[in-house]
Amino acid sequence: MSLTPHQSLRHGVVLLTAQLVLACGGGEPKPPPATDLTPPTTRATPAGGDFTTSVVVTLACDDSGGSGCAATHYTLDGTTPGTGSPQYREPFTLGSTTTVRFYSLDAAGNAEAPGSVTYTLVGAADTQAPNTVASLASGSFSSPRSVALTCDDGEGSGCAATHYTLDGSVPTQASARYTAPLSIATSTTLRFFSVDRVGNIEAVRQARYVVDTDAPQVAASPRGGTFTGTRTVTLTCDDGEGSGCAAIHYTTNDAIPSLESPVYQETLVLTATTRVRFIAVDWAGNVSDVVSEQYTRETSMEDHSAPTTTASPAGGSYRSAQSVVLACTDNAGGSGCAATYYTLDGSTPTTSSLRYTAAITISASATLRFFSVDVAGNAEPAKSEQYTLDTAAPVTTASPAGGSYSDAVTVTLACSDSGSGCQETRYTLDGSAPQEGSPVYAAPFSISTSTTLRFASVDQAGNVEQARQEVYVLPNLDQLASEQIQAVRDAPTGPVSLVINGARITYVKAAVGSAVNDAAGFFLQAAQTGPALFVAMDAGTLSPAPQAGARVRVTVSEKFVVNGQMRVRLSAYNVLSTGHSLSDLVQQVSEVDITIGTPPDHESEYISITGTIGGAGFSVAGLGHVQAPFTTAGVPAGSSGAAVLRLRMVEPLHDTLALSAGCSLTVVSPLWVFLNATQSAHTIQPSVWEQGQATVHSCPAPRVTEAQAYSRNSVIIRFSRAIDAGSVLPDGSQFSIPGLSVSEALALNAHEVWIRTGNQTPRQQYTVTVASSVRDMRGVGVESEGGSTSFPGYQQPARLRLSEVAPNVAQGRDVVELVVLESGSVMGATLLDGNTILATLPDVQVALGDIIVIHLNPDRVTPGADAPASETLSKSQYPAASYFWNYDTAWDFHGTTLGVGTGNRTLRIRDGFDVTQDGLAVTVSGNTFAGYPALLQALQAEGQWLPASCNGALCTYATFPSAWDVSVDWSQAFVSQGRAYSVQRVGTADSNTWEDWTFGGSTFGVPNP
Repeated sequence: MSLTPHQSLRHGVVLLTAQLVLACGGGEPKPPPATDLTPPTTRATPAGGDFTTSVVVTLACDDSGGSGCAATHYTLDGTTPGTGSPQYREPFTLGSTTTVRFYSLDAAGNAEAPGSVTYTLVGAADTQAPNTVASLASGSFSSPRSVALTCDDGEGSGCAATHYTLDGSVPTQASARYTAPLSIATSTTLRFFSVDRVGNIEAVRQARYVVDTDAPQVAASPRGGTFTGTRTVTLTCDDGEGSGCAAIHYTTNDAIPSLESPVYQETLVLTATTRVRFIAVDWAGNVSDVVSEQYTRETSMEDHSAPTTTASPAGGSYRSAQSVVLACTDNAGGSGCAATYYTLDGSTPTTSSLRYTAAITISASATLRFFSVDVAGNAEPAKSEQYTLDTAAPVTTASPAGGSYSDAVTVTLACSDSGSGCQETRYTLDGSAPQEGSPVYAAPFSISTSTTLRFASVDQAGNVEQARQEVYVLPNLDQLASEQIQAVRDAPTGPVSLVINGARITYVKAAVGSAVNDAAGFFLQAAQTGPALFVAMDAGTLSPAPQAGARVRVTVSEKFVVNGQMRVRLSAYNVLSTGHSLSDLVQQVSEVDITIGTPPDHESEYISITGTIGGAGFSVAGLGHVQAPFTTAGVPAGSSGAAVLRLRMVEPLHDTLALSAGCSLTVVSPLWVFLNATQSAHTIQPSVWEQGQATVHSCPAPRVTEAQAYSRNSVIIRFSRAIDAGSVLPDGSQFSIPGLSVSEALALNAHEVWIRTGNQTPRQQYTVTVASSVRDMRGVGVESEGGSTSFPGYQQPARLRLSEVAPNVAQGRDVVELVVLESGSVMGATLLDGNTILATLPDVQVALGDIIVIHLNPDRVTPGADAPASETLSKSQYPAASYFWNYDTAWDFHGTTLGVGTGNRTLRIRDGFDVTQDGLAVTVSGNTFAGYPALLQALQAEGQWLPASCNGALCTYATFPSAWDVSVDWSQAFVSQGRAYSVQRVGTADSNTWEDWTFGGSTFGVPNP
């Protein structure tokens, strides 16, 4: 059995097959050959060498001309063959490296010398190409180098040859053959490969040798110079055709850079004046010269303001994806916007966040946060916009649900929206579908009659819910309660016993000022068109305490009238339910003449009225209150009703609301009315007891009403409206006075500004002009036409003291006497009853010891009674012979139309600068006027009444001593009317106590005894 070469290699078996070829003669015998003395020759085919597969060897004997070949012997183990060695008979196969030794014999017995052939089998095991390495790796060098190429074929057939090129071309077996180390003297690309003995060729390898003797060039961009804000500096290196730049080293501390200095890796950011020094080194190790650049920061024109970025559209709720544009603007003269950064996940953006390049598409709810940086490096604080994408409509429920009820129902509408959130709920009570003009739900509302309620909500994204409906069936409680209120109004005054069931409380009023005129209580009403009642009972005496929106059942026990107003008291009070809306009771009366009717048609009813404050402005309207003419569409100026329609409010709200003549506002509150014995018609008083009851729509620009010299080098300027103190510049530049410098300004209070001036000439006329940049509390500037006024130069004010009072003269024509303690001017001095001005004194120069008599509510109608005006020229300008109420020994001045009030009160005399010079505290024994303790305490706090406290506590009716104990008891002054008796100071006593005063026959016009 013999194996093919392929099989022998596969099984690793070496087979040797020998064939002996014998040359046998045949035929007839020949004659003996000639004598043969030459040995044969034997040739092996193929010739010896390297083989990758098994080799079939043929031995051929040649004995031409001789006796012929007889036999060929051979060995395969390297021994010398002999006749005992195997005889060649046929070709044999060699499967491994073998030395075949052989010889032949001819028929004559001649033997040739043994021959030898070696067959080297590298076989199929060598399939790996050799590996060649260069003794010098690629690199940069500053001098020539010698490179050796070494081939290694491992366990293979061995390296046959290595070929190379030095010009960068791809080497082939035709390229130069490596025989000795190569000399590299210039920059060279060496490419090489080897081939082994069996023809395996390795991939071409390459080494780059840069022979570089030149240093690189290094530069800075921009070059040195001046800059503002920050300066970014880029360092660059250029090594031309050399080995290439390896690194740049630099310093910013004036040190000379070396290879140990910091390596330049990123742009330098300079924020201060800096010298940058730097060098470069190439891969061959060549180092450049040091380069230096000086950068000087110029701070005078720098931009220190951050830019401002806005998002459009702004955050909100939307029903579809939004394309949001971020717009950056820098301040005028700034460095300009550099970049805007943002996030969409609510995280705080940084300069590593997404950079804004184009409109941002928001297709799902997201929190967009963003900020911008300008070229100067100023970064604005991050801003945030919330975008909510919502496509689902909200859901609204009514509680309680529709049904049959025996009493009024308070309905709450609750909107729910899991997306953008509810925006508003609109509803109707007449069964019609709610729409944009329907009422907006703001608070629970009361249903007191059978009603079909329909409602729907819209969310912040604009999704509108389909209208829902609830039907409520109940008796008409409001109608029944209204009829019961009308029965009380129709009943005669005095004791009654009438029930009102189901009326609502529209407002709970606290006592302010006079406990009689302005009593505490609450208003009852059941229907929008009235009627209504005022229950004159302090809320603190009832339980639970009355509150607006409560529905009550009461029993009226007494009906009475005070100052023309119908009032009631109760014997029973029960709260049926609370929290009812009052919106359905508000009656719009702006276009109605509410002054008609006796009693007035709208008395105590819950009204909404819009009008304008008349030109006369505000005046005192009872203790703690002020009032002003009020004109409406229904009661226009000049109409008969205009004379009795007044806007009335508690004093503090006058300034809080910054009201003055010309202001337009809406008042929503119960209607107050007033009628005293001297009036023929009710005063109709839409009233503001709380700030929320008034909505101011507009007011005229503030005007300068008065200027008054406060000292030789200062002036107080008064305005028609409350001034915003923040609009007054402290340097006084908004105030100009020809002939005087102005160097300082200060807002003293809502209506007064103090300014410092140059020294004034006494009584010389000056004009002050105020700039429109001085604004009122609504932001309106002083009008140009009303921005100036004149005043005389400073005059020393007189010092005055109260000396005598006749408080019980008919028709309020009371008399108050003052004595002059220091000469000077009395211009602008005021006499006050509590906080109400009774008189403002004219510009008169008075002397020490002069007497001043103030005539209140002067009688200028009765011939020969009071003079036509105050005396300003002399004490006898209007002699007593012509005007019997005048005193020729005193200055006779006129007051307002108000007289001194009765009961407990305080009187003050203040100079033109509102400094209290003297005071008087008076009471009527047993009178408990609620506002008096505060007035007394204020006078004590000013140092004008002693003791300063009641045994360490604020004086009240309950302290010891009590408010009565420390006050002057002037009860006797009200026993009989007239001027014959008065409360008067005892001589010149002035201990600021009740002991300074007594009651007796009057001595007006002359010093007190």
